[in-house]
Amino acid sequence: MRHPKPLGAAALAFTAVTALLAHAGSTLDGHPSVTQYLKNDAPFVVFGVTPTQLDTASSGLTLSFIATEPLSQVSVFPYVRRLPDKPSGLRDPVNCGPRDMGSWNCRIPIAALLQELRDHEGELGLRIEAHGDVRERNQHSTVVITVPVRHLPASASR
Repeated sequence: MRHPKPLGAAALAFTAVTALLAHAGSTLDGHPSVTQYLKNDAPFVVFGVTPTQLDTASSGLTLSFIATEPLSQVSVFPYVRRLPDKPSGLRDPVNCGPRDMGSWNCRIPIAALLQELRDHEGELGLRIEAHGDVRERNQHSTVVITVPVRHLPASASR
């Protein structure tokens, strides 16, 4: 009888996560938030944000990411907009690094930012800039995450 070779812990974890992500209803897929890598050359992987949907009374969200090597800088530039694909100015960055190798969470305050939406639905965006070794120009990643924001009627927020 033939026995399969045991998988290493990393390969097993990768296989499990890949299998979970293949199902659209998975809690790991990030839906309804959307993550888009614009450039991916730093040792940096976004795991996601929680919550994945906001309402206008939300006060913060958490960005989860992995540094596969030390990161010299991780900056998050939040923004809001009422309509998708419309321009919006980036706010002051939230500093989420430097970080050593490992898994990290960074709390992003958003209450004041969401007040700009007032009586409208829209989306919150996070532009994430991550840098590996600053002496290496090519160790830079840019990731954009968008999270839908529902309008919460005044009676529901009390």
